[in-house]
Amino acid sequence: MTCVTSPPWGNLYHAMSVMLEPQPSQRPLIPDAALLRRVIHRDRAALIELERRHRPSLYAKAYSILMDSTLAERVVQEVFAQLWFAAERFLVRRNLWSWLRLLVVDLARAELMSRDTRYARFHICWTEDD
Repeated sequence: MTCVTSPPWGNLYHAMSVMLEPQPSQRPLIPDAALLRRVIHRDRAALIELERRHRPSLYAKAYSILMDSTLAERVVQEVFAQLWFAAERFLVRRNLWSWLRLLVVDLARAELMSRDTRYARFHICWTEDD
């Protein structure tokens, strides 16, 4: 006869709590401002690191506005393309995260407006007769 003194899920709770504890970072954390300076000098690794850090939350924000995964992904890709080409124009008054988030919101809203028929009358259409 075998006696069990602890519940069978006791080890599971311990394993899960270990997984949820903060793990030490394998690489040193470089501030976003330093990575942005490197992006200005066309350092692709810096752009990749910024994208790794911020993509999930930017995607979540874009998706919350658009409710479409394909469009949200397109908006996030556009944000990082604009970061690559306009990094030197970044204003120091805000931190990089705020700038990226504002850009996501603006691009997502523009995407919504471009698909909304109420705004179709504002588009200029050329015909062959013009």
